[in-house]
Amino acid sequence: MLSRDQAARIKLNKNRLFVMTAGMLSENTTAYDLAKRMVEQPVHGIFFVGYADPETPGGRLKAAAPGELFHYCDTTGNLAKRCDVHDFDFTAHANREELLELVGQVAPHTLILGHGDAPARDWFKAEVAKRWPSIRILMPEPGQPVEIATP
Repeated sequence: MLSRDQAARIKLNKNRLFVMTAGMLSENTTAYDLAKRMVEQPVHGIFFVGYADPETPGGRLKAAAPGELFHYCDTTGNLAKRCDVHDFDFTAHANREELLELVGQVAPHTLILGHGDAPARDWFKAEVAKRWPSIRILMPEPGQPVEIATP
């Protein structure tokens, strides 16, 4: 997981992929900062996989036509949508039990919990550990690198 400071230092050149769990691009988030740097450059692409409230920077970016100036936020102002933007409607917002069922079906060696508030993630971690004690569960903090090794 990248902190905002780490993301600010990254060169946005070829061969970079950022998977962010903040599709609304709310202000003061790493996703917001990266998108702000990418949106006006045609060499980049931003792909949404879920809902973004129309009143958020992410929602306004999704609604803007290619090349159109749109209001990103009050602190940044207007930006031109020049990067490639695609919206894949993967919104599911499954409940806890459905997510646990998915974990059981996939049977991962490692599970990374990177979204949700702390009590929800703690509950989910405890349930997974109880049902599948062999699954390695990671809950990285923002800025904490995560190394994923294949068994």
